[in-house]
Amino acid sequence: MEASDETSLSDMIAIKLRNAIILGEIAPGTALVESGLCKQYQASRNTIREALRQLRYEGLIHYILNKGAQVRVLTLSDIRDIYKVRHTLELSAIQHSSLASDRHFESIDRILTEGEEAAIENRWNAVGTSSLFFHHAIVGLLESERLSTYFSTILAQLRLIFAMSSSEKRFQGGWLERDRRIYALLAAGQRAEAAEQMQLYLYESESYVSDIVLAYKTR
Repeated sequence: MEASDETSLSDMIAIKLRNAIILGEIAPGTALVESGLCKQYQASRNTIREALRQLRYEGLIHYILNKGAQVRVLTLSDIRDIYKVRHTLELSAIQHSSLASDRHFESIDRILTEGEEAAIENRWNAVGTSSLFFHHAIVGLLESERLSTYFSTILAQLRLIFAMSSSEKRFQGGWLERDRRIYALLAAGQRAEAAEQMQLYLYESESYVSDIVLAYKTR
């Protein structure tokens, strides 16, 4: 296999592993065993190691002596950094939302509807996924592929926080209505009001997830 093919395959595997984290299929503390990943993805050990290096660079995994790669359990320092990024990107996206297409707004509406339907059916993992996709779509208002790709790593880190909650229903239940309210303000062109609501949302969310991390550490 040529080097370019090897790099392409490692990127693809890193994306699949990251997406599995975003979907809640891989939990914090999960061991990522190279031999198992080689079989799963029909890839060489070097390719798997390159994919894992990418996830380590993104802050999603770390290496433990004599144990290998493991999905990280995030810290309060991680939370502070994540929310600095969120404040910067999501508020900027709202301020620039006047340039977004109707199709983009329609996709946000569909994401919210899927989350609301999942809540009715008590599929709280799916509600969490919908919430992540909503915020990714907000950043998508900036119409920057690089920023959207970068924000995917933030989404994966947020999913790791969701998994630390003792009750995902309790964690997710309060945010759906607020997501819908922010969208309604955006769709109505009330960007200042939407930004104000998002800023409050993010401050409260940071406080809430910080409490989750602290509680998780004491279990």
